[in-house]
Amino acid sequence: MSSAQLSIPAVIDVDAEVAYWRQRHADGTLGSGTGSFGHYVPWIKFACDSLITQPRASDEQRDESFQTQYALQIMPRLSEDQARAFVEEVWEHVYLSSRHDVAARPRLGAARV
Repeated sequence: MSSAQLSIPAVIDVDAEVAYWRQRHADGTLGSGTGSFGHYVPWIKFACDSLITQPRASDEQRDESFQTQYALQIMPRLSEDQARAFVEEVWEHVYLSSRHDVAARPRLGAARV
């Protein structure tokens, strides 16, 4: 199922996203023993950047971008499944923060089904 017609939030505050997830990490509610917050930062930036630079991308195109980004990671600290799930969590939070319909957010897993 393609999501090429998704509505992307008009404003995506990347710094606010990083701060939100940093606080979740500090509170111990991000991941389960996966170590440094730095392991998550590239994925927060990827999630935001993919919405900003490719607002009309389909889920399949976003999945391809994700796979390319994951392949470029040197010694990734998150498994592919962890990174994939986290990117989707970031997208969900971006949509909730902007009061956008969260059901309209992109989905990486949809491309694999």
